[in-house]
Amino acid sequence: MKHYDLSVIVTAHNCAKYLTTCLNSIQVAMGDKFPQCELVLINDSSSDDTPALFEAFAAGRSNVVQYNVAFKNIGKVRNFGVSQARGDYITMVDGDDQLKPDSLVEIINFLTTNEPDMLITKLTEVRDSSSPVNHEPMQLKQITTDIAIKKYLIHQAFQAHFIGKFIKRSILLRCKFPNYICYEDAFVFPEVLKSCKDIYFSSTGPYMYFKHGNTLSSDLDEEKIKLCRNGLDQMSLVLKGDYKFLQVCHWIEFINRNHLTISKWKDRSSIKQNIEEVDTLPFLLHPAVRISYKRKLIKVKKLIRSW
Repeated sequence: MKHYDLSVIVTAHNCAKYLTTCLNSIQVAMGDKFPQCELVLINDSSSDDTPALFEAFAAGRSNVVQYNVAFKNIGKVRNFGVSQARGDYITMVDGDDQLKPDSLVEIINFLTTNEPDMLITKLTEVRDSSSPVNHEPMQLKQITTDIAIKKYLIHQAFQAHFIGKFIKRSILLRCKFPNYICYEDAFVFPEVLKSCKDIYFSSTGPYMYFKHGNTLSSDLDEEKIKLCRNGLDQMSLVLKGDYKFLQVCHWIEFINRNHLTISKWKDRSSIKQNIEEVDTLPFLLHPAVRISYKRKLIKVKKLIRSW
């Protein structure tokens, strides 16, 4: 079985409109490192030309493999992709996004030379596809697991998305995604962070995240809200009592956005307890808590009084 330095898992559901540009951008991003990399293309239940476009791209490229699945479940898709990948490292790309030209060359050199557990890079959000985005060299900094968890909980430098992250395959084989239609990343990412001892962060990165409108996690219904709640419960289980106030910020945001739905749940008492147990003054004085969450705590405490 051939060995690769990096496996790029591309997931797509009805992405034909964007897919050719996405795939070409990945090959250009790899530059002369293309033979050292593998592309794992996974079409999940598409009804458009996605399967044909994947098949056409894979044709004649021995390092590109294509799969058609009918999971209708991004958690299952990601686990399947990891199980099929053969690279030392894995990164993930959504079929409607792109990578910057030549951006993976530097990353592959860094990964093979330094062998970190995880490299986290900052995403570039793109709202106007006509505006060119140039690749910038990485701005690398080694960070401890403790700092990485804090940065994640503060939710400014990076979030739970697995796009723009390069993780040892051995770690992702241990840390399984739940079989969720969304929020699968938020559920497993705290466990991945705790499993990594050698972490680097770059304030620049290769990934262009295109804001096309509604996503699985933005078009919320009650089922998705419950999956989000499961992710927060898992975060509390994995991180336990550490970073208490920073974890509370996530519960505050969850209640603030979804309080009308949560107020009708019979099992809402444990959610309410996460806020009632907060000692308000120390929370308001905590330097790592963003001002916006300090304001929202007061609002949320009022909201839950009627529960």
